[in-house]
Amino acid sequence: MSAPVTPHPPSASPPVSPRPITQMTIGCFVIPLLVGLFLGGLFWRIRRRAAPRITVPGGTVLLVRSAPEEGAPLLARFGEGRTLRVTGRTADWRWLEISLWDGRRGWALRPLDILVWQIEASPVAPSPQTPPIAVTPIPEEMIRIPNAVFTMGSPPGVGEADEEPPHTVRLSAFAIDRTEVTVGQYWQCVLAGVCASPTADDSETEPHYLNDPRFDNHPVINIPWLEASHYCRWKGKRLPTEAEWELAAGWDATRNAKLKWPWGNTLPSGGVNVGETAQPDAAAVGSFPADRSPAGVLDMGGNVSEWVFDWYKVDYYRVADETDPHGPTYRRGEGTGRVVRGGSFADPLPEARTANRRHRAEGYGYRTVGFRCARDAAP
Repeated sequence: MSAPVTPHPPSASPPVSPRPITQMTIGCFVIPLLVGLFLGGLFWRIRRRAAPRITVPGGTVLLVRSAPEEGAPLLARFGEGRTLRVTGRTADWRWLEISLWDGRRGWALRPLDILVWQIEASPVAPSPQTPPIAVTPIPEEMIRIPNAVFTMGSPPGVGEADEEPPHTVRLSAFAIDRTEVTVGQYWQCVLAGVCASPTADDSETEPHYLNDPRFDNHPVINIPWLEASHYCRWKGKRLPTEAEWELAAGWDATRNAKLKWPWGNTLPSGGVNVGETAQPDAAAVGSFPADRSPAGVLDMGGNVSEWVFDWYKVDYYRVADETDPHGPTYRRGEGTGRVVRGGSFADPLPEARTANRRHRAEGYGYRTVGFRCARDAAP
């Protein structure tokens, strides 16, 4: 017989645990409350720090126009790092009203890097503006210089020690800009994201020389050597070598002779922007017809001095290459900054001599220094 089966007593249901009231309270109420307080405090702090000023973000050019429309006339440009006062905005925060230096106000698209709660501004209606003076851009033009053999430098007693000894140089054909690069031309490179903004906005007499489109046909200044080189490469060109600059400035091919100044061997017959006839600041390029080299290149004696390609070495002419020289190698004791050629509005007349050499630290921009570009040309 099989053993009798003993029935198991019915199992008792497990006791029901009390609901975790404390955990639910923390999860449903306390944590959201703390998060809300944190976000509210953060927003309050941001709003408290909101200011009626903005700083132009890096890599940005702020274009200020006469109306909140992208096709409206341009009133001003500001490069990165400039701090501007905001006096109003459109209702959608897309445009900001900017206070300018002459009491006028203009409109700029709000940079996306600047959030709306960082700005303290109220909606305002655009007010009528006096149209800015239209400036017709000076056309870019290059002068072809044929291959040539000429004497570079100056004999003893004529120039400075770094211009000696005079030596024969053979140059291949090249082309060089007829005028110095202008403010308006350079800003196009900045807007394209290739060039950096000028290191400062002011000139010798104009605090907003680089901001105000009225000066778009004036030579660009406050540009370090590297940015000048970037601009020329962007245009498919390069900076001229020191030898090319001297040839274009003073070599008279018809007489097979080098001139003391771009306009000749005597004082200029008309005003030039250097020496006693100089203005207190740079003028629009090509404003002084007397400052014209035999090749037809303008403003090589005055207006602003110009960066060239070469490193500077005081005694470089003693070891210079005879054919297409590019200056000394930058090694300790050899090069000190980059060569600057030509006189400026702030210089005496001797600085305008075609053989005169100077140098500047390449990492800085200067109020008296601009540049022009060159490129190789067919023989």
